[in-house]
Formats: sequence, C-alpha cells, structure tokens
Amino acid sequence: MMKKLYSLTLIIIWLFWGCSYLYAQEKLEIVSPELIKIPVAVPEFDGPLPLSREMAAMARHDLELHLLFNVLGEGLKPEATKIFASLGVDWLVKGKINLSGNHLQAAFYLIDMVKGKTVLARGFRGPKASARYMVHRFVDQAIKEMLDVPGVAMSRVVFVERKGLKDTLYVQDFDGHNPVPLLSGELILSPKLSPDGRQVAFVYYENHRSSIQVIDLATGKRRIICQYPGLNASPAWHPDGKKLVVTLSKDGTIDLYLIDLNGKILKRLTHGEGINTGASFAPDGKYLAFVSDRTGRPQIYIMDLATRGVRRLTFEGSYNTSPDWSPTGDRIVYASLKGGVFSLFTIDPEGGEPVQITDGAKSFEAPCFAPNGRLILAQGKDGLYLFLVNGAAKKEYRLGKLLFPSWARLR
Repeated sequence: MMKKLYSLTLIIIWLFWGCSYLYAQEKLEIVSPELIKIPVAVPEFDGPLPLSREMAAMARHDLELHLLFNVLGEGLKPEATKIFASLGVDWLVKGKINLSGNHLQAAFYLIDMVKGKTVLARGFRGPKASARYMVHRFVDQAIKEMLDVPGVAMSRVVFVERKGLKDTLYVQDFDGHNPVPLLSGELILSPKLSPDGRQVAFVYYENHRSSIQVIDLATGKRRIICQYPGLNASPAWHPDGKKLVVTLSKDGTIDLYLIDLNGKILKRLTHGEGINTGASFAPDGKYLAFVSDRTGRPQIYIMDLATRGVRRLTFEGSYNTSPDWSPTGDRIVYASLKGGVFSLFTIDPEGGEPVQITDGAKSFEAPCFAPNGRLILAQGKDGLYLFLVNGAAKKEYRLGKLLFPSWARLR
C-alpha cells in the first residue's frame, strides 16, 4: 500500500512540477554559448498610416522573438541606406503597403547589404485582417534565406493559466497575439499540440476523475479520448498525428500505452518497471523518450519501438524529467532538479555529456522545442520564457502563472 501511495505521489509531482556562435550568410550554426546577434534593419514601411507602421513593428517583433537578431530601424525611412551601412547592418527588410477599402496588398523585400542586392521579394493579397499573417509568412521566408533555418513566426503555442482553483487552457499565435481561452476547469495538465498545430490533447480533471481529451482548434469541438479507471495522463502525439502515447494505471501499475484517437489501446509499451510517464517521440516515430524511476529515481530513457528495447539516457543528476525531442532529431531537452531548482539541459539522443541551458539561479520546467529546433520555451515561476537552444539568449515571453507550454507550426 505504501509503495502505491509513493508511486501516486511521485506521478502527481511529475505532472505538476516537471513534469562560438558561427555566422555566415548562407548558414547558421550554434556552437558555443557566446552570441553576437545579426544586425537587421526594418525601417518603417511605405504606405498608409497607421497600418504600414504597425506591419513594420510586427516584422521587428517577429525577428526579435527568434533571439538571433539585433533589430534596428524603428522610426527611420527606408531610404536611409547609408545610415544602415554605417551601422554595420547585414540585412535590410523593406515593405510597401497598399490599402483599398478592406483589400490589402503588401510587397516585402529582403536586401543583402553586404552583396548589395535584393535576395527575396514576395507579394501578398488579402483582407486587411490578414496583415499579421502576411508579415509572419514573409519573416519566416526571410529567416530561411538569411540563416538556412526555417523561421517560426507562423506557429502557435498552447499553455495553461492557473488562477486560484481554476485552470484555463489557452492557444495563441507565437507572437503573443490572438490569445483564445479554450476551456476552463478544476485541473488541466499537459496540453500538447498535434504535429499540424490543428488539435490539442490534454488531461482534464472533473470530480477528481482524469480523462484525456482533444480539442479541434478550427471548430472548438471537444471530445474525450480515454477515461480508463485510475490515472489518465501525459498525452504525447505520434508524428503522424493519428496516435497518442499516454500514461495509464488501469492495470495496477503506471505505464505507457499507445492508443488511437478513439481511445483504443494499440500496444502496451511498458510493464510495471517503476513509474513510466512523460513520453516524447523522435521525429521519425521510431523511438520514444520517457521518464521512469525503475532504478529508484526519475531518469530519461529511450525505447526502440520496433524491438521494445530500452536504454537509459541520463546519468548526471538524480531527478531528470519532462523530455522533449527536438523536431530536428539531434537533441532532447529536459528538466533536472539540483539544489531545489529545476535547470534545463539538452542531450544527444545517443548519449554523452548534457549541455546546461539555464544557469540554476531560477527554476524552469516543462520545456518544449520550437518547430525549427532552435528555440526552447519553458515555464518559470512567474511566466513563460524563451531560450536559444544553447542557452546563449533568453527572453521573457509571457507573464503569469502559466504552465505546460506546447508549440507547433501552423500548416
């Protein structure tokens, strides 16, 4: 009985609490915690006010959120090329905006200041309300051109806001705009966006019973996926978007199960070797990172889904949890408890020395990778924070009692 109480207590703790930069214009490679930000100028766009000014501000904000750029140009005219050159600007973004009634036309240009030529030009048409998405799409294309790395302006984030005894599940655009409350309840845990960003799976408690549910973000339709006796926890999407790995206790132990979106159990993946939870798939769907205390304390393990072979990944630290596999496949981020503080680390899925992302001064938990694998979003005690994948840059993202961020590209 005491062992079961310990197991239940530990799983609840996991669910609540832990769950030289080299630059060439053709490619970005992060190789050290030192960062020299790339100077990019985004002067005011040509066109009617205030819309042209607002769209230029959107572009600057999108670039700043990627943590790699020193963004200049606010209040300056696009003709100030000599000023930008004197400031050592590498790239210049220009925009031309036309508005006729509700019909918006926008043209954007990326200019390589070193080579002295336009390397990207894109035009967009649509209603005035689509202005923000026009900017997001161009910024993502510009980042791809500048760094050979996809941008993430066209992505969305979900998280839980906790106020008193009420949790509210939110979705918003990556730039912080259009926050939409999806659902409120007594306890909402572990939301996860589907690979296409169109659905969110989460744990919902009602009358002290847990269920795993999914909301379609286009229609708002909510449905229960599974509500087995005991614990239903920690959903993780398969890369194909058609399956989930979940944590269930219906068979007397806390284990991982593969289910379809009707809640049918396809496979039981673990069999009672301690508590097994907190899964995250490799991008190819062939491997699964998860947390287990089978050796006495929670550590990160890797399962080969074809053979069911399991190997331990983390050996440094006595309490490692909340793994998230990078979309690029080359790193896993996790939270490690040291001295009463959760610090973020990344590690090669093949093993080796972990790389510390946070300095240990403040606690950060529940990390998740950006869709391009170059940024990490995590919860702190006073809000959500963005980090460059090697820890070289950090930015406050959104303040409040905000938990369990998840991030996906809009497709």
